[in-house]
Amino acid sequence: SGLSDHDLLDRIAALAGQERTTSAELVAHLAALAARPSLYAAQGYGSLFAYCTQALRLSEDAACNRIDVAHACRRFPVILEHLASGALSLSTVRLLRPHLTPENHEAVLAEAAGRTRQEILEQIARLAPRPDVASTIRKLPAITVPAPSAPTATSAASEPEASILTPSPPRWPIIGPT
Repeated sequence: SGLSDHDLLDRIAALAGQERTTSAELVAHLAALAARPSLYAAQGYGSLFAYCTQALRLSEDAACNRIDVAHACRRFPVILEHLASGALSLSTVRLLRPHLTPENHEAVLAEAAGRTRQEILEQIARLAPRPDVASTIRKLPAITVPAPSAPTATSAASEPEASILTPSPPRWPIIGPT
């Protein structure tokens, strides 16, 4: 509350930069830890996910994002530079990971830099187009309406819904004015 408006904005920008750098460092270290499963196993954690959620106290979503990106960084270390600079986010790398190959990763990552989620999804659609959904036409079953039958005294008593649909004669005598 003691910061001027200008100082507050500067401090927020500096913190965001530090967070990107720290996040990239964490991912790099998780990539190294993923290559040494005996380290977290010796601490009593059966998986890297368990280590991240229990020892590091990351949320499940944060752990999944960072582990997934760590695996991508082991294959393509250039991702760390993009994360640290803010050109790519963890979510962006996680979306692109299944589509990265040794041949295309540099071009794909360069194209993705600074893009929105929607633009990344469009890029993925270009990288791995899905076939059009085959149109199908299905014949609907014919609707048959039963022919109305005249209710009898026994059928009106045995079928309550029929008496609701068709008025039944009164069961008491109608007495008019005398």
